[in-house]
Amino acid sequence: MNELRISDSHLDQIEHLLAQSLNGIHLLFDNETIARILKVPTEEEKLFNLRNLDKIQDLFSQFVQQETFHGKQAYLHGLDPESFELLLRTYFHIVDNSLMSSDSSCH
Repeated sequence: MNELRISDSHLDQIEHLLAQSLNGIHLLFDNETIARILKVPTEEEKLFNLRNLDKIQDLFSQFVQQETFHGKQAYLHGLDPESFELLLRTYFHIVDNSLMSSDSSCH
């Protein structure tokens, strides 16, 4: 697997989007789509299996590399349904893990 390299400006954009999501404001995804996809549970082992890991890295890398917020949205909307779901689930996995790690550090 290749190493994912993210520029500082792209990292800042992603951190901003994640921070908004941690506050319940999901700028990239509409609530209906989030609910429709996430209402069907998926085990981490199934989501992050060997077959998906390279695809997730490629999708996330291309997503992050989009220069603007609108570019990121256009990229998401141009994905096939399976790739879109994979990226959405990965994104919310990151959000959930961020929430759990911030909750444990508050105690």
